Amino acid sequence: MELKTVLNTCTVAKDEAYAHWIDAAIAEELVLQEVVDLAFTGTNQERTRGCWILHHVGDRAPELLKVFVPRMMDQLDHSTTDAEVRFILRYFATQQLPENEEYKGLLLDYSWKCMTDPKAAIAPRVYGMTIAYKMCEEHPELAPELAQTIENVVEYGSAGMKNRGGKIIQWLRKDGLI
Repeated sequence: MELKTVLNTCTVAKDEAYAHWIDAAIAEELVLQEVVDLAFTGTNQERTRGCWILHHVGDRAPELLKVFVPRMMDQLDHSTTDAEVRFILRYFATQQLPENEEYKGLLLDYSWKCMTDPKAAIAPRVYGMTIAYKMCEEHPELAPELAQTIENVVEYGSAGMKNRGGKIIQWLRKDGLI
């Protein structure tokens, strides 16, 4: 079955429906390119489900997605679904930050905006905190502002935000950054 068809028809048992496409994207560059294209330019349903596949590719073979870093960075300004933002921020929160300093700056700015936006979905806000923490490892002067921002946003945040925020503040203290 064609990828576009699978993304538009399979609504349950995603693990089974998309397992082949995860494996194929890892094994074949053209399939990975097709998944990325649909995840970033398809219908909202194709974007959401394509990002689900990319999430699993990123967990199993994160190095394959490095060539798409410029596209992911550009996509932050063009996303139409929470899935795109969630996938991209999760990728950078769990993997290496971009090597390009300009991308790092853009990613930090975007993460900070997500983290402080009370209307943003919880996952991007939490991933934004993690990305900002990782940036503090390279730029310790950001740590006090991050700690203060986290204290402000977790006050009315979800349990997940409070948990991650508390851990990041602990890490900043342990690292001697605050």
